[in-house]
Amino acid sequence: MVFSGPGQPKVAQPEPVLTPQNAIELCEQLFEEPKEYLDGDAKRRRWDLHHDACKMAFEANPANADLKAAYARNLPYAQKGEAIAMLREAASQGSGEAYFQLYEHHRSWDRGDLDKVPLVTRAEADQALRKAAELGHPAATSRLAALLDRGTTVKRDPAAARYWAERAVENPAKSSSKGGLLVMLGSLLVTSDKPEERARGLDMLERTTQAGVFGAQRELAIAIRKENPVRARELLEEARRPDPGGAIVPLAEMLIAGEGGPADPKRAVSLLKGPRDSWMAKGMLGQLMLEGKLLPRDIQEAVNLIDRAGAWDFDARMQVVRLLAEYPETQVSHPKGTLYYAVEAAELDEPGAMAALIALKLSANAQFQDRPGACKLIETAVSRGDQTMAQRLADCRAN
Repeated sequence: MVFSGPGQPKVAQPEPVLTPQNAIELCEQLFEEPKEYLDGDAKRRRWDLHHDACKMAFEANPANADLKAAYARNLPYAQKGEAIAMLREAASQGSGEAYFQLYEHHRSWDRGDLDKVPLVTRAEADQALRKAAELGHPAATSRLAALLDRGTTVKRDPAAARYWAERAVENPAKSSSKGGLLVMLGSLLVTSDKPEERARGLDMLERTTQAGVFGAQRELAIAIRKENPVRARELLEEARRPDPGGAIVPLAEMLIAGEGGPADPKRAVSLLKGPRDSWMAKGMLGQLMLEGKLLPRDIQEAVNLIDRAGAWDFDARMQVVRLLAEYPETQVSHPKGTLYYAVEAAELDEPGAMAALIALKLSANAQFQDRPGACKLIETAVSRGDQTMAQRLADCRAN
């Protein structure tokens, strides 16, 4: 049962009746997540109605590429081969939604295991997401901006991330927060080496901070940390409670270093241990364990914690790869995933990724040791022009 207020039951809205006249409208409308609570049975009925509406709309308009994409998107997983074929056809007809759904299928089902044959490869997903954004698909535009900034599926590119973040602000998805998009754009602009872009980003973060947009205080503090550490620390202290997952790490860094006020390493560690679900806090605790000054040195636990941060942080993922090679007695809980994303980064030619992966495969780490695989990668690196690998290639061929 849904309640609109204390003791006030909300009368359930009657479920719509599907007709040829409202099929297209229901197909589009029911794709959005419901704002009210629905139990399991209600969710199933909604899904069935959505499927039937899209099917009816497509069958009545088989030449409509967007309706074809909508119908394909709602086919059950058992029919994903058929769905992918339909999405590719709709994409070839110019449907931005079809391109985006090809990327979404890769993101949801085809990543994380090199032994699995993907229906949509990383390269296809990369190109599909870019094409969807070029066609003005709002969700694809903001997703592309985010991935160009943080990595995964596409190669990181700060300038391109700023470009697509601008487009996302101009054409936000229905489910997006305009304020959130402005914070993302502002945080990207302040990293630009162009003074006018950085100034615009600072202004954007100041305005969103004044408007109370979530995350703005934290991003503004990070942006001004070098120039105005006192204010940055004040902003992070204010943001600590509403935004513990984001504000605690930069605040802890400042407390340890004594930036913007007295040093307080003990409080920094205490703050980092507070939130249970902050991947950023876990990652920094891992760094402190690796360093062994404020926390006891524990390489395995450091790898565990940094690996948790790696779910969202490209640099953390690559650090784990390097640590596994440097300390071959360490292990990770999901080696297939670690290897997949290391291979993805090398395929994308991310800086240092190929060398890190080769070192891992050449190491004595039982989870990843693979000399033949390393030699294949060395050959690829040399073919890309990396002459630092030439001697290693000669050693591979000699053995």
